[in-house]
Amino acid sequence: MRLLYAYPPAWRARYGSELAVLLEELDGGRRARLDVVRAGLVERLRPLGLGSLSPHARAREGSLLVLYAWTLFVLGGFGIQKASEHWQETTPGGDRAVPAGAFDGLVVIAAIGTALVLLGVALVLPRLRAAIRRDGWEGLVRPLGPAAWLSLLTAAATGGLAAWAHTLAPAARNGHDAFYDGAFVAWVLLFAVTLFSWSAAAASIARRLELSNTLLRIESLVAAAVVASMALMTAATFIWWSSAHGYGFAANVNVIVPVAAMICATILGLIGALRAARAVTLISGGLTS
Repeated sequence: MRLLYAYPPAWRARYGSELAVLLEELDGGRRARLDVVRAGLVERLRPLGLGSLSPHARAREGSLLVLYAWTLFVLGGFGIQKASEHWQETTPGGDRAVPAGAFDGLVVIAAIGTALVLLGVALVLPRLRAAIRRDGWEGLVRPLGPAAWLSLLTAAATGGLAAWAHTLAPAARNGHDAFYDGAFVAWVLLFAVTLFSWSAAAASIARRLELSNTLLRIESLVAAAVVASMALMTAATFIWWSSAHGYGFAANVNVIVPVAAMICATILGLIGALRAARAVTLISGGLTS
């Protein structure tokens, strides 16, 4: 029954047959089907901390939500990098001090944020080795398959798009060739899916690791620091763009869309960091549910 696909695979494997029999017996109408779908979506959202998870699980899922937020933020950052090309040429020399300082700060904070994410990954690597010794490679490697295939596809698409771009005039590469623009948008979407697939693979592996209370606490602090770096980078981006354009935030879609992604990512990361922090507080207080 197709309605069952609203539920996550693990739930379907355990309760799917019983629910299918119940639905056949009830022969429910549209309202019943909507209730089933809504309940299924709730089950899928439980890993985000919307269900009755233990404090340990909520702390882990909160930090993983920050990882997803960072992925979205990186996509916005790539958009800002593209929009920032040759910005000095359109800004009078006497007005470059503030935007240059903001842009330099953005680059420095981006490096710090990246280092923090890598630190969060490095902290759990010893636990990964323990999980491999316990469960073997198969269960841990399987989530990497889709991300690896998508990466190969993205690499091929990148090479093809770059070769095509070299055959076009600068004007055609900047909005005057509808076919190239469409291909570029498709590449951006493919790149985004690939990034999120790696985040999903990392989250799947992280859920298999046994993390101590101390490590969860450290990871929650790292997650909070990552979110702080995201907020600072968003502010620096706003200062850079507005000051480079006479302190008027120009309605340029090439900047507004990435900044919107950065703002949404920062809010999402803040939600994850707060959930992780609250869960760690419960753990520190000796509560387990």
